[in-house]
Amino acid sequence: MTMTDAASPATTDDDLDALLRRAATGDCDAFVAFYDATAPRVYAVLLALTGIAARADALLEGIYVEAWERMRGRAAPPCPGMQWMSAIAHRHAAGRA
Repeated sequence: MTMTDAASPATTDDDLDALLRRAATGDCDAFVAFYDATAPRVYAVLLALTGIAARADALLEGIYVEAWERMRGRAAPPCPGMQWMSAIAHRHAAGRA
């Protein structure tokens, strides 16, 4: 992911949460759509926290792997999806993954 990659269309928090609920049932397409909608913002958070593009790139995949693993079998995300992803990003950037 780089800052020059095309951003996906704006998605509401409710839309993101609906995608996560679908992903929790094993719907890979829903998780891909969630990734497409949120990855540019999560990357921006990582870049702001680390100040190093290569580090932000390296952390991004792990954040989504963790989200996929933690969402499986849940009825809903623990908080709004983007807030949840930002919390995971902060933890990874601080080295507490």
